[in-house]
Amino acid sequence: MEIKLNDYHKKVNAEKKASVAYWMQHPKPREESLKRLKLLREQRLASLSNW
Repeated sequence: MEIKLNDYHKKVNAEKKASVAYWMQHPKPREESLKRLKLLREQRLASLSNW
């Protein structure tokens, strides 16, 4: 079975590859990444505690 990509999928794939290439060249500092993870954990706990 051959995979056929239309123009939309080709465009999205190209954008994702460009984004990955950019972030590989410009990684975020470790502190910024940890701060973001902490914020995400707090948001998840807050949403789960509301159930």
